[in-house]
Amino acid sequence: MRLSVELRVSLLLLLPLPALAAKPVDYLEKCWQQQGQPLQGRYAAFSYQEQTQELEHSQYPWQATPYSKKGTAWLSGQRFLRQDTLTQGAKTYYSQTQVGAEEVLFVDYGEKTLAPATPEQLAAQLVNSARYSPVLLLGYLREHPAPAAAPAPAGLAAYRAQLPNAQVTVFIRKTDKLVERITVLSHDELFGDVQTTFAYQNYTRQGALHYAGTVAVARINGKVRDTVQVRAVRLVPDAPALLTKPVGYRVAAVPPVVPVSSVEHFRPNLHLLNLPHTDDRVLIVEFRDFLVVAEAPLTSENGELIIREARRIAPAKPIKYFVAGHYHPHYLGGVRAFVRQGATILCGPGTADYVRYLATAPRTLQPDSLHQQPRALQVEEVATSKTITDGQFSMQIHCIGPQSAHTNDYLVYYFPTEKLLFEDDLVWIKREGPAKKPSARQAGLYQAVKARQLDVQTVVQSWPVADYGVKTIIPFADIEQTMQVK
Repeated sequence: MRLSVELRVSLLLLLPLPALAAKPVDYLEKCWQQQGQPLQGRYAAFSYQEQTQELEHSQYPWQATPYSKKGTAWLSGQRFLRQDTLTQGAKTYYSQTQVGAEEVLFVDYGEKTLAPATPEQLAAQLVNSARYSPVLLLGYLREHPAPAAAPAPAGLAAYRAQLPNAQVTVFIRKTDKLVERITVLSHDELFGDVQTTFAYQNYTRQGALHYAGTVAVARINGKVRDTVQVRAVRLVPDAPALLTKPVGYRVAAVPPVVPVSSVEHFRPNLHLLNLPHTDDRVLIVEFRDFLVVAEAPLTSENGELIIREARRIAPAKPIKYFVAGHYHPHYLGGVRAFVRQGATILCGPGTADYVRYLATAPRTLQPDSLHQQPRALQVEEVATSKTITDGQFSMQIHCIGPQSAHTNDYLVYYFPTEKLLFEDDLVWIKREGPAKKPSARQAGLYQAVKARQLDVQTVVQSWPVADYGVKTIIPFADIEQTMQVK
């Protein structure tokens, strides 16, 4: 039986409206109505305290240095200003920040002049404001509309924005329309893709303004964790001018540094590669059928540069080993390029897992050769000593570890036929002036040489080469002389 046209129309009218007819909830706008709009052209002035952890030139990988910070901040829908005090032991440092649309004025701890006003610095300070409040990033998302990022965990709406060198995702709770967390995916020269998470907790109100009293910060994929406490929030009509724009101020990219290198054929088997852009000296050791490279500063790009120079020195010889004197970035930062070449990575005790982390870290934002063509890591820890030889020429690697007064994994390289020792950064003898009492590092190196009965006449240092006014090709007699100074 065929239905009449009238009956079919009546039945269709009884069906529920398609889901597309329902307007999706704009959680970003509803969140802004609670966390940004109540400012209404005013500033939220507040005090804060932070407990932070920083990865520095510590004794072993992932050892963090704790710092306490406190300060005062002013926040509007478009600007963030902050003056900060950092203390560690008896030392106190200060910083100031002033950031807004096309404005980034920043004086870092221990500095007296403004940092360069670059798009990357603007993005970094915009992201850094999320340590205290999500408001500036919420405002950025509203001004740079993007569709809700999918998928989002149950009960959350996600919105994403792309900043220079940073992908920002804001997660908003559907229940109360407040920011639960912000994640920032960015590129780090050493660690590759790193995620920072700002988790907003203990929400309270100042009038109609909702703000988080606690911000838990997880950096470097959760390896480092900080806590920020926000207190005494009040609304004020204006903010003080902390910093003044210099004449001709504008946010502009800084021209990239063009790497320059030069090779010094120091001894028949020893080549020194000087890298002025990092102030480093790399050692390339030539054996009969292969090469050993010692040190690669800071980045994969520098590692690739070193490999190109090594090929010019000995085109037919593969790099069999790459060795880092210790785990700090000036010596290990370019390791990934050597993993890609198939070299065995030599490192000090307790460092292999750290090397493995660097070698396997994703680099989707700025791919390097290892990310594009993965290769299995070959790594070996030198616990006491190792000799590399071709039967005619030998290189001894000695672990002096804590004797270095610097790191637990410290390696030095000794060449018996040359009576030469290569080390990273332990000797600090001024080019000019009388001998002075040695530092703990310098004394430790001297004692390590004597304990191993190494016949050393010359010490070559990797860093620094030009800065700081210190000798980097050092007669061992100079080190012995400093040991006599009381």
